[in-house]
Amino acid sequence: MNKDFTKIDLKNYLKFVFPTIISMVFISIYTMTDGIFVSNRLGSTALAALNITIPAFNFIFGSIFMVVIGASAIIGINLGAEDIEKANKNFSSMIYVLVFICFFYLFIGIFFTDQIVNLLGAKGDMIPYAKDYLFILFIGSFCFVAKLFTEVFLRIEGKFNLSLAATIAGGLVNILFDYIFIYSLDMGIKGAAFGTILGAFINGLVGIIYFAFKSSKIRFILTKIDFGFIREALVNGSSEMVSSISAGITTFIFNIVLLNLVGELGVSSISIILYINFLLSSIFIGIATGIQPLISYNFGANLIENINKLLKISIIIIGTISVVSFILCNIFKYQLISLFETKNAELIKMTSEAFKIFSFTFFINGFNILGSGFSTALNNGKYSAIISFSRSIIFKIVLVLTLPYLIGLNGVWLAIPLSECLCLCLTVYFYKKIRKLGMQSNCSIEE
Repeated sequence: MNKDFTKIDLKNYLKFVFPTIISMVFISIYTMTDGIFVSNRLGSTALAALNITIPAFNFIFGSIFMVVIGASAIIGINLGAEDIEKANKNFSSMIYVLVFICFFYLFIGIFFTDQIVNLLGAKGDMIPYAKDYLFILFIGSFCFVAKLFTEVFLRIEGKFNLSLAATIAGGLVNILFDYIFIYSLDMGIKGAAFGTILGAFINGLVGIIYFAFKSSKIRFILTKIDFGFIREALVNGSSEMVSSISAGITTFIFNIVLLNLVGELGVSSISIILYINFLLSSIFIGIATGIQPLISYNFGANLIENINKLLKISIIIIGTISVVSFILCNIFKYQLISLFETKNAELIKMTSEAFKIFSFTFFINGFNILGSGFSTALNNGKYSAIISFSRSIIFKIVLVLTLPYLIGLNGVWLAIPLSECLCLCLTVYFYKKIRKLGMQSNCSIEE
């Protein structure tokens, strides 16, 4: 039995979680880099166009993440039960599906980019920006496949530092080439897209080399696709897909509502807020993702007390970060906004006023992210999907479609923190239900 996975204390916890947090923060930083360079070089219209493409990007990212995370939880349980043969077969089946995804998005990019941009609501000068950016993301989606595969499965292998190094390398490449492509070569928004996929490719290349040539615990073998495993993995990872797609749907609804209320300026404003939110939420996502291999392994080994320790440590850390994030973001909100915009006084004023309301989200969303990730790690995709779906689609969409017409523009900014509050009630309910029923295994959670 792997002692690194069964020894639960703060030091070992941070060994798993800290690299993942840094990894997710770097992902958010080099995602923000696109927005920062584009807005400063090309203006608020191009920034709004980037935000228009987010739903499609979320669909790409979410579908890949669904397969990788859903499969990794099951494979982690296989390893915890010391069934290496089953783990290898499941790993290989997952690889086949990921290859199919690469070809699927290549096809979509070649034939349907224009239709998708129009469907997303791009208008006027935003359309050419959105088309150029999204086409390159579709064509380069295999880079995102390699990237997510690398980050998740290097951690399953226990190669936390290598996973972190790959993410940092990819992030630095993204930032460097964003600058070169956008400023030095004057490639416009296409440069931002090329920088993004190039960074993802460098990240993913590390994992491809490792699993192709190194003596890893998990190996690709020639085997028939286990459709039963694939179905189980897709269901188990569905919360990640739901969370990502629903974030895209929510962004789409926000864009439409804001375009009707205040026009392109509102879309630019929500773009800045969502970039900042992604940066801070990435810490919580890093925690939830980082503990998943630990939870899955200990679940497979029936070490339930270890899972309780993991949850306790996570709750304390998330609570602390939530308070600190709220305070710092309100103190330095103008500095954060100025990363994207320094000239448009009306946009700066709107965004700063919105941020006063939106920042209450940071008190709550970390616990909802943890609850969803916890359920996924236990191979309970049903609860995880319900939490993600309710948080990201039902609550947010209902609120953003009603509040603005009751209290005006502030209703848009209030919709997200209020939806997080409602979802927290649901998260607590499902957590109590899991404790009452046990973790779907032959032992139950003790107090």
